[in-house]
Amino acid sequence: MNKKIVAGIDDATKCPCIGSIFMAGAAADEDTIGKWTASGVKDSKCVAPKRREELAKIIKNTAISFVIREITPSMIDDKSLFNLNEWEMFMMLKIVQQLKKKADVAQVFIDNWEVSESRFFERLDRFLDRQRFRITVQDIEFIPEHQADETHTIVGAASILAKTASDRQYRRYRKQYGDFGSGSPGDPATRFFVWKHRKNPLPIIRISWRTYKHLAKLESIEEDFIVSRRGKNIIALLRKAAQQRKYDNGNKRQTEGI
Repeated sequence: MNKKIVAGIDDATKCPCIGSIFMAGAAADEDTIGKWTASGVKDSKCVAPKRREELAKIIKNTAISFVIREITPSMIDDKSLFNLNEWEMFMMLKIVQQLKKKADVAQVFIDNWEVSESRFFERLDRFLDRQRFRITVQDIEFIPEHQADETHTIVGAASILAKTASDRQYRRYRKQYGDFGSGSPGDPATRFFVWKHRKNPLPIIRISWRTYKHLAKLESIEEDFIVSRRGKNIIALLRKAAQQRKYDNGNKRQTEGI
């Protein structure tokens, strides 16, 4: 008897003003999902970073199929093709198509980003009617739910895959661009980083976000409400660290010239 195969889809890093949004899907049978539950697979926000990486390896090694896709800052900022909810629907359908190539998926549980189930299906129907996207998803039951990553292990698995992909991107970014805090719009360190690069924004900054638009207008970071209320000490430390890096780099150049 064939075992029922289900899939889960979730996103990560949707709220930050730094970096990509990652969406992931995982497909597995009920026995595998039971083993994932026993191993601690759940909503990625409830799992420590090191354990997330360990669980991601387990998921990738035991899933029938998994897919990770990326919505880059340039895609987010360019509204000529899609808005953000449309990008998520487009990527969700692409993930389902890829999962179907290796798994006979019967149901797809989705952490619903829309305000309601009815809005999700309205947008889904519009996409499936657009022939130019060549998207076909036959014989699949879509089940969108809010907080699905908390109630379905299969969606928790997708959230872990998406979040670990985002974590890896952030590690690369920090090596290349320096400290930018958590990436959250409410983080004073992130706001200082965005403000510092406001005149020549780096490609990792989502310039269509209100965070950037607000900070780009300020002559001084102390004018920012969040920084002035909660982040003055953080900003002082970041400026001191930047000055120290500049001093260290200058000494290094002088030493190399000796």
